[in-house]
Amino acid sequence: MGSYKCCHCEHETDSVHLITFFQGKQERDELVCDTCYADWLEGLKVEP
Repeated sequence: MGSYKCCHCEHETDSVHLITFFQGKQERDELVCDTCYADWLEGLKVEP
């Protein structure tokens, strides 16, 4: 099966994306699967 575990949905996957979250002056790196990454990118879109 997958060699990584998505930190958001906890599914195992072979393909991950690294996302860095900033909280105040601290940063946190998380690995997310393709589906969660697509959802995250969709959430960044801002309609004019």
